[in-house]
Formats: sequence, C-alpha cells, structure tokens
Amino acid sequence: MLLCTQTVAVDHEVITTRRSGNHHPNVWGDHFLAYVDLPGANEEEKKHEVLKEVRNMLVMTPSNSLEKLEPINTIQCLGLAYHFESEIDESLSYMYTHYEEYWIGDLHAIALCFRLLRQQGYCVSCGVRSQDLGPCMTPDPRPQPRT
Repeated sequence: MLLCTQTVAVDHEVITTRRSGNHHPNVWGDHFLAYVDLPGANEEEKKHEVLKEVRNMLVMTPSNSLEKLEPINTIQCLGLAYHFESEIDESLSYMYTHYEEYWIGDLHAIALCFRLLRQQGYCVSCGVRSQDLGPCMTPDPRPQPRT
C-alpha cells in the first residue's frame, strides 16, 4: 500500500494571497454607528422628581385614612417599597398603635390595614369584633330571603 504525502521544507515560506475588498460604500454611511445623546440623564432626573413627589404624598396624607393605605399597598405590590422604607414604617407604626380607633364599618380598610401590618411584621389580632364591622356585616352571612 502506497501512501503519498506532500512535505514542505522548513525554510520554505507559504505565501497566501488574499483578495482585496473593493466593496461599494454602504448606502447608510455611519448613520447607525454614530452615537446620539441618549435621554438617560433626563429620565434619571424625572425619576428622582417622581420619587420625591410620591414621598411627599406619603408624608402629607393623614395617617388615619384609607388614602394612605392604598398607596402603600400599591408601592409594595410594584416592588418599590425599598425607596420609601422609612415613610412606610412610620405610617404603619402609627396605624398599629391606633388600629382599634379607625376604620369602624369599613371592611376593605380593616382587611387592607390588617394585611399591611402583618406583612410588615406587626402582631395584629385576626379577631375582629362584629361591632367594629358595623353595617357591612350581618350576624347571619347567608343571603336573606326576599319578602
């Protein structure tokens, strides 16, 4: 069996010829390569303004109102609570100390306050007296027959 191999001497240099790229210029030019001023700086300023506005809203709203619970709930659901930790802690600590005094008859506010306080680590009793619920609950939860 014969095997043919080609050998190249060590002192022999291999010359590779490359074709030159005589390409036509791009019709777009440098249009997509040029950097344009991005509006990132303006967005950063706007973000700080909005954060300041929301912080002022949290501080100025009375602590005993549902208008304070709703934004806290929304902020926490959006995952932005880390921006407003001190304001939320201050509001919820006030609500915890005055929990029994407010929201009599408003089941939505009682439930929202209960969940926010429990979520923040406060020990709030889950037992709500029926006189606290007032007209929003009846002693018999079954539907009343029509007369």
